[in-house]
Amino acid sequence: MRRFLRNGGLTICMLFTLAFQPVFCVRAEASTQVDSLKKVLGTVLVNKENLDKKKWASITLLQKQLKNNFNSIDSRYQSYLNLFNAYKSFIHDSAYVYCKKAGDCAYLLKDDNKISYAKVNLGFVLVSSGMFKEGIDTLQTVQTRFLNARQKFEYYFLMARSNFDLADYNKIDYYSKLYTQRGLTFCDSIVARYPKGSYESLSGIGLKLLRSKHYRAAIQPYEQLLKQKSTFQDSAINYSCLSYLYFSVNQPELGLSYLLKSSIIDNVHSTKESLALVNLAKYLYQKGEIKEAFTYIHSAIEDNNFYGAKQRKVEISNILPIIEREKVNDIEKQKQSLLIYASIITSLIVLTIYFASTTFRQLKKLRIADQLIVNQNEDLNKANAKLMKINTSLDVANQSLTLTNRKLDEVNMIKEEYIGHFFNVNADYIEKLDRLKRSLEKIVNHKQYDELQVIVNRLNTNFERESFYQSFDEVFLNIFPDFIEEFNKLFDDEHKTQIVPGHLLNNELRIFALIRLGIDENETIAKILNYSVNTIYTYKTKVKNRSLVANDCFKKKIMNIRTVKNELPATFS
Repeated sequence: MRRFLRNGGLTICMLFTLAFQPVFCVRAEASTQVDSLKKVLGTVLVNKENLDKKKWASITLLQKQLKNNFNSIDSRYQSYLNLFNAYKSFIHDSAYVYCKKAGDCAYLLKDDNKISYAKVNLGFVLVSSGMFKEGIDTLQTVQTRFLNARQKFEYYFLMARSNFDLADYNKIDYYSKLYTQRGLTFCDSIVARYPKGSYESLSGIGLKLLRSKHYRAAIQPYEQLLKQKSTFQDSAINYSCLSYLYFSVNQPELGLSYLLKSSIIDNVHSTKESLALVNLAKYLYQKGEIKEAFTYIHSAIEDNNFYGAKQRKVEISNILPIIEREKVNDIEKQKQSLLIYASIITSLIVLTIYFASTTFRQLKKLRIADQLIVNQNEDLNKANAKLMKINTSLDVANQSLTLTNRKLDEVNMIKEEYIGHFFNVNADYIEKLDRLKRSLEKIVNHKQYDELQVIVNRLNTNFERESFYQSFDEVFLNIFPDFIEEFNKLFDDEHKTQIVPGHLLNNELRIFALIRLGIDENETIAKILNYSVNTIYTYKTKVKNRSLVANDCFKKKIMNIRTVKNELPATFS
């Protein structure tokens, strides 16, 4: 069991936020909290020196207040009481000194309440240091009628705790039962004197059920205590009691989590008069976690040496040799493991050296072979470079030949189309001339000269010219079916050429159609289309100025219009 720790005024600390959830959450998450609580406790123990410095700083401040209040006996008494509360779970000897000084001030004040309460505090110091007889004798001299309700609760609870501690310390069954019964009587006194559901009543009920070994029944009042406002010392005590109860009802995960919380609170607040770490070390030793048990038991030894409780040394001495022996056994096992590992590693090193030397020789041979390969690769690379240059030249030549072939094919197609068309047209004109000749011969033979005017009127050169244009347009668009579409791509929407219904090409398109056929002299174009040279020049200039491309590039774009769409890749266009 933990020792009784109380003072009036401090509230429970958040301590690293601790993630102390309500009891119903703790039950559900106990197994997951244990690891995190161990980490928190480990951090707290590492910072133990800094936490003790904070405790010393608070004590130094109280000592300064004592000097400032020394002239007033009332203020001096309160300062002594404050220092006692600071030391009572920190250093036993100092707590005893300031408790006696507070008692002396109480006698000087002739205040029965302060005199009685000083005796209660002195009894706490004596019992905490293991002086059970002296502590109980001192507590029996207390006149409880002078104590207030809170002080009476502390008195009855301390009397119960003193008898229970004495029962645990005494190994004779008769006396152990006797002291236990006396402790239960004081628990009954607490329950009888305080309202049901109050902190005091729940504390008395929980302690009585615990000491009566009604463990399951005792859990409920202690869980209710955790929900009420209390000092950090009381919280640590309640967590420790709940831990003992859950271990007793075979719920070790909850028991361990509560024991860890109790240990964390004690160490955060530099509580040296505690058994939480000792009990934690015992449990972890039984679970085979020797390393952690070793750490906690040595921290508990440091705390006990600092506080100076005699009976705690006896309790710690019972478990310390066992943990130490297991720790030594672990070290020996580790040594044996290290020897085995060292032997294995040594063998591996020897094998590594052997294979390394073999590998080095092989690498040396490989380097020579690699160098030969590198040299050959360099020669091959040079040869490949030359081949690439030759291939590039061939590609250029092939492209040029392909372009030339395309142009030749295009020229041949144009020639074939227009030669065929030329023969058809000439045949038509010869037939027309033949008919005209026969008509003229007939007129001459019959001397019908009036018919000459009729024949002349029938000759319509404009119709013949339009027929010529129509025939030209048909042949050209047969060779260049996409000419108008490709031509219009060189202009924006506003300036695209629109063909009059019933016509194939207009005058502008015929000019550039002749250019596409290779006829680019203005004089030749003018003769074919029956225009003046200036008119042809004006048409060409006006069209180029409307286009989206530069004038210098316009002819090239016209010449790139193909006879058959997508006949060749764009590379050759």
